[in-house]
Formats: sequence, structure tokens, C-alpha cells
Amino acid sequence: MKPTHHAKINQSIKQKTEGSGKMCDPVDFDKAILLTGYGKFHYEAFTACAICIICVGFQNGLAAYIFPAAQCELRLTSFELSLLNVGFLVGGVLSSFLWGVLADAKGRRSVLVFTHLANASVTVLGATNGSMVGVILCRFFNGFLIGGPGSIVFSYLGEFQPAKCRSSVICYSGVFFTGAWLLLPLLAWIVLPMELSFSMGSFFIVTPWRLFMLILVVPEVLVGFWFLRLPESPKFFLARGDSTKALLVLRKIFATNTGQQPEDFPVKTLLKQRNENPLSRQCKGKVQEMYNQFKSLFKPPLLIFTLLSTSIMFANMFGVFGLGWWLPELFVRFERFHHLHPNRTVTVKELALLNDTKTCKPSFEPAVIESTVIMGVTSLVANAASGWLAARIPLKVIPCATMSVGGLSAMVIFWLSSAWQNLVVASVFQAAMVTANMTIGGVVVELFPTGVGAMAICLTMCAGRVGAMASNLVFGLWMDRRCEIPIFVVAGSVLIGAGLCFFIPRGSGGEREKRKVVEVAVVTHFDTKL
Repeated sequence: MKPTHHAKINQSIKQKTEGSGKMCDPVDFDKAILLTGYGKFHYEAFTACAICIICVGFQNGLAAYIFPAAQCELRLTSFELSLLNVGFLVGGVLSSFLWGVLADAKGRRSVLVFTHLANASVTVLGATNGSMVGVILCRFFNGFLIGGPGSIVFSYLGEFQPAKCRSSVICYSGVFFTGAWLLLPLLAWIVLPMELSFSMGSFFIVTPWRLFMLILVVPEVLVGFWFLRLPESPKFFLARGDSTKALLVLRKIFATNTGQQPEDFPVKTLLKQRNENPLSRQCKGKVQEMYNQFKSLFKPPLLIFTLLSTSIMFANMFGVFGLGWWLPELFVRFERFHHLHPNRTVTVKELALLNDTKTCKPSFEPAVIESTVIMGVTSLVANAASGWLAARIPLKVIPCATMSVGGLSAMVIFWLSSAWQNLVVASVFQAAMVTANMTIGGVVVELFPTGVGAMAICLTMCAGRVGAMASNLVFGLWMDRRCEIPIFVVAGSVLIGAGLCFFIPRGSGGEREKRKVVEVAVVTHFDTKL
């Protein structure tokens, strides 16, 4: 039987340490983390980070499941319902760059612990609050706080990994975000149909959709306290110039993985990093560097690429978070109509008249959950297929083709007359738009130099979030009165984005593009939900 990759690493480490004993000369960080071995500590850190990613996925996906029921209970109009979505997105936009700066200044673990526990507290307040304004404010702070784990967890996890397996571990961890979006409808299937109602005044109310939110708090509290058990990133300490603390963490990892005493760790001193500076100078340098990178994106020759990438992402997320977030609401309205009129067909325009909050029942039909599960599986298959195609065709072909399909399917939704037609078209739309969203990140990396690539992705994601907010406002204002307006606005915007994809410089395809997609897809797909 061939040894696993991690077994080979541990075997190699054992040979080196037995042959060389203690290392008196300074050792660089990558070699030191390799010498800690690969075992129990890394599996525990990976598990904690996986739960963290699942919690982020829960927060970003729960709106589609709780809001149809919340709309009835709180007597919300479609516009007021859209404010709940917009509040979450605004919070994410305002914290886009904050958590990264704080993580560099105060530590990754500190930010992860604070944001998870604070977000859990906010979720409890939102789940038990009977006020519409209170729920909107809680969703705003949910979006603001969950951006911390979403932007930091990959760095925290990656800084504990040996260089050889760092990229693969981060990519594997991204699977848990997609997994969260498949767990949500299954959990909703169990909880939301319950007959439950408990209240203590107007400030503490528990109904099925509120219980659903409270259940999602459990893993977040668990992982918040779990991070307290784990150490701070040793690379963070080394970057601050505190090699003593970094070495203590490495010794702890070594002892956990090997069962030996921390004093047996062969590395005695760590090689100082060239960019080590006092913390104040380091933070000031980072702010200046961020400003210079941001400014360069709006100067030739990068200006045209900046406008192109931000416009395409704006169009994509205008569809994904506009029509995409309202598709479950269409499923609910189809189900309500068929309960009232079993043998009749209905158009989407006629369904707009069913939004009567005075008579609707605050529940979530099992058929709606089934539909959302099918949509999620379809998107997962489409993402896998795009990864296979990325190595064989020019990268720009995928977003161009998928956004074209997404725009056309959005347009067709207006003429649907049955729930199964809505399911088929909605699955095609969602799969196409999510796949396009994933590959646009790869396009951004291809367009921009490495030195400004991270800033370019952040700016592109911010443009997408603005599109998401605008789309939700359009749907909220017009869905109940003139539903054709938001549907055709989404279709037109997405088709314009597809047209802009034609202007992306043609790539060569092959292995280089495939590698780019794999490295960026997880971060981009994850970040777009924030």
C-alpha cells in the first residue's frame, strides 16, 4: 500500500530530525512548519475552519428559507422584505477591508473568536425580535460581522499548512461552503413545517423560522469557543517580529502531532522575515500599499480592465442576488396558488397578486424545499463541469456562455405557467449564474498583474455587492405591482454582462488557466455571498 502524502511528509521529517538532531542555525518558517509534522493538530484546525466556513454559508443562504415565512408573520411588503436582504449586503460592503486590517494588527484568532460569538449574539436577537426594524438592524450586523470569518479563515488555515499542501487544503475547505447551502434546505425541511408558537411580549417570540435561526447559532457558538482552544497563527507572530511566541506555537503543534515533548522540537531559532517592522510602521505601510494599489487600478493601462471586470460582476450579482434570492418566493407563490386552484395554470404576473400578507400562512412548503435542493445540486454539477472545461477552452468562453444562458432563462421566467416549469428554468438560471460568478474571479486574475490582483478582486466583489443591493431594491419596489419590470431588468443586465465578456482578452486555456480557476474559485465564490 502506498503511503499518503501526509505520511510521506511525516516520514521525511522523522529521517531529517533523527539525522540532524537540534538545529542551532535559524530556520525559515516554511521549513519549521514542515518539521512540526502533519497530524492531530492539523486535522483539528481543519475541522474548526470547516465549521467556520459552514457558519458563513448558513448566514449567507438562510434568507431564501426564512423570509417567506417571516414576510407573513411580520406583515412585510416585498419592498420591506428586500430591505432585509439589502441590510445584510450593506453590512458586508462596509466591512470589506476592515477585518483584514484588524487581523493583521490584532491577530487572526482574535478576530475569528470575536466575530463568531458576536454574530451568534446578533442572530439570537434577530431571531427573537418582533420588530421589523430590529430584524433589519440585526441582519445588517450579521452581514458586517460574518465578513470577518469569511475573509480571514482561509489565511488562518493556510498559515498552519506546509507549503506543499497549502493550496490544496484551502481548496478542499471551500467545499464546506457549498455543503452549507445543501444542508440549509434539508434542515429547513425538518424545522419550518413544525407547529410552534411561543412569545413573551413583542420582544421575545419563537416560531418555526425563528427556531431555524436559533439552531444555526449552535455551530457558530461552538466554533467561536473552539478557536479559543486553538493557538494564534505562528506566522502572524513572526510577521510582528515576535519569533519567541511563534516558536512556542510551533512546539505545541509538534507535540500534538508527534506525542513528543515540546522541547524535542528540533528548531531552536526562526529566521526573521525581511519585512518585519514595528506594528505601527507595518500597518501604516499596509494602508499606503492598499491606497497605491487602488489608485493604480484607475489609471491606464489597467483602467479598461477595471471597468470591464467591475461591470461584468455588477451584472452577474445583479442577477444572482436579485432574481436568485427571489426564486424561492416564486416557488412559495406557485404552491399557494395550486392549493387554492389545483387544476388551473397561472403566470408569474398573476402570482404577484397573491402577496396578501393578511391571509398568508407563515410556513414553508416541503415542495419548495425540494425545489431548492434540486437547484443546489444542479449548481454543484455545473460548477464541476466548468472546472473540467476550464482546462480545455479559453476561460472567457465560460462566463460569456453561462451569462447568456442566465439572461435568456431569466427572460423566460415571465411566461412560465406551472411550478415544474419554474423549477427547470430556475435551476438553469441559478446554475448558469453561479458558474459564471465563479469563473469571473479567474478572469480577474488573468487580467491584472499579481501585485494588484487581490485589490482588483476586492474592488470587483464590491461592485458586485452594489449590483446585488440595487437588484433587491428593484425587486422589492416592483415585484408585487409590475413584476415584468424587475424580471426584464435582470435579463437585460445579465445579457449586457454577457456581451461585455466578449471584450475579455482571449486566453490560451490549458493548465495555467485551470490552476488559476482552482486557486481563485473558492475565495471568489465565498466572498460574493458576503
